[in-house]
Amino acid sequence: MKLVRILLAAALAASLALAAGCSDSETAAKVNGDKIPIAELDKQLEQLKKQYPQMFEGADGEGRLLDYKQRLLDNLINQILLEQAAKERKLEVTADEVKKQIEQLRAGFKDEEQFQSALKSAGMTVETLEKQIREQLTTQKIIESLAKDAKIAEADMKAYYEKNKAQFEQKAAKRASHILFKPEDKKEAERVLARVKAGGNFEELAKEYSVDTQTAAKGGDMGWPSTAPIGELESAMAKLGKGETSELVKTPYGWHIIRITETRGASQQKYEDVKEQIKQILLQQNRADAYQKFLDDLRKKAKIEILIDELKPGNAQGSTEATSK
Repeated sequence: MKLVRILLAAALAASLALAAGCSDSETAAKVNGDKIPIAELDKQLEQLKKQYPQMFEGADGEGRLLDYKQRLLDNLINQILLEQAAKERKLEVTADEVKKQIEQLRAGFKDEEQFQSALKSAGMTVETLEKQIREQLTTQKIIESLAKDAKIAEADMKAYYEKNKAQFEQKAAKRASHILFKPEDKKEAERVLARVKAGGNFEELAKEYSVDTQTAAKGGDMGWPSTAPIGELESAMAKLGKGETSELVKTPYGWHIIRITETRGASQQKYEDVKEQIKQILLQQNRADAYQKFLDDLRKKAKIEILIDELKPGNAQGSTEATSK
């Protein structure tokens, strides 16, 4: 999981820096009386420009900038509406819930320095990250409250399966194990390959020598591929049959010794085997539909005043559908 991308996505998700005392000349929009400061909108836009400067270059750059400015304002409007709705429904996000999410993110980094570096590259601090996570959890709680009683009928699941059979085709695949060496350790890789060819225990050698710690503990097992392996590995695996071992394979990660441990042909998964998966797909669709309808209803009922002329509906080619009342 690329945490920097997640942090950036969170930064774009609308942080509410509502300025209680700002005048209308400093306000981008009002949502049921709550103000969105122009400074907050500009801050998010500058962050986006910093992350993707090339996006706003060229002849279309200025128009694209206006479009994204309108999209960001739209996100801020939605976030205020959601927070207002959460307050009305007494859906509270606790400090412990936010802390737990922060710790899960931290666990994806080698150390605190790497975590702080990722935050900095995303233009964030721990405080702004906490704010973003609180907003995400608020949205999540609203979605859960909307779909808590949702049920999926057996007939709907069977109909989805029949309509989407291709989605449940299991492609032919090869399960492989590997021993990975650093790029500078080719000599050691050659010695270990010689031991493998001489009948050495592949699993034990993987545990002893592989620098891929995740697979080394499992004797080098990479499992069945859920996505296509990187090009060099895919090409090497294509030439091997069950039980066969490759020569050294060079990739950007280093030197690999690959062994095919299992193979399977293409097949159609049975309905009973994917029934639970289909149920989750349909539940997710129900949640998404319920959430969108809820948000649309909030916008229809809300008093939304956009105070920047160029961002008013019809004045830019963005996605805003706010209705000024």
